[in-house]
Amino acid sequence: MASLDSPDQEAKAATARTEGGVEIDPRYYVETAAHTITLLKAVAQRGTVTLAGLTSDLGWTKPRVYRLVRTLHACGALRQADDGYSLGPTMISLGYAALQSVRLVEVVRPALQRIHEQTGESVILTVLDGTDIVYMDYLETDHLLVTRARLGSRLPAYLASSGHAILSCLSPDAVTALFAGHVFSPPTARSVSSLDVLQRRLEGVRRRGYALIDQELAPGHRAAAAPVVDHAGHAVAAISISVPTARVTLADLRTMAEKVLLPTAQRVSASLGSQVEV
Repeated sequence: MASLDSPDQEAKAATARTEGGVEIDPRYYVETAAHTITLLKAVAQRGTVTLAGLTSDLGWTKPRVYRLVRTLHACGALRQADDGYSLGPTMISLGYAALQSVRLVEVVRPALQRIHEQTGESVILTVLDGTDIVYMDYLETDHLLVTRARLGSRLPAYLASSGHAILSCLSPDAVTALFAGHVFSPPTARSVSSLDVLQRRLEGVRRRGYALIDQELAPGHRAAAAPVVDHAGHAVAAISISVPTARVTLADLRTMAEKVLLPTAQRVSASLGSQVEV
């Protein structure tokens, strides 16, 4: 792998213009921050790399590389294994946050529009935050008979179809760890009431490829959801269709999910680099 420019050369270039094309006043340029980003990029390029490999790639002194690596490891930005260092959970979380807050809504909005036009029903984009789902974007039907969505609203993931869709992409062990000690408060007799019930429901979602709830979030409400998966196979969001039981049967909702929702979510996933079959 070709050596990167020296830290001094990088710093001098960055004081004039950043990689993103933003001009920087040298008075406000922090070299340590720039060097940290450079090191993280080098790790990302390699996937996994040793201290010796980083020192060679960057052309820095071993003490400088060691101090940065130790600090980043302590902060969770790097993960240590027998064969070296790779990007850690902090970087994964930051990458997901960037994707969710900027690119995700922009990429998914046309898909929401297509589903809304084809079904005539409310369509919602959500992401997982802890054990909750958060509303990121939505399009509502003109004949709204269910609870109105609000951007930033939160719901327990175990109650929502979109929560089931995203959780289905986690391993059973990961779901158990996520909900360890969680108190389930089912609002209806049909709602998921325990971790065991949730795990059984997620098995069905994995087989179908989409989730269904029938009067579990609230009486008179049904929903279907499919996950949006990125290039690494992680579910970064879910797209759901929300309908009233008075107008849409469960059979009709299944048809919407299989004919419209699931194929559209798979196309969005493909646009994010997923290898799902479309």
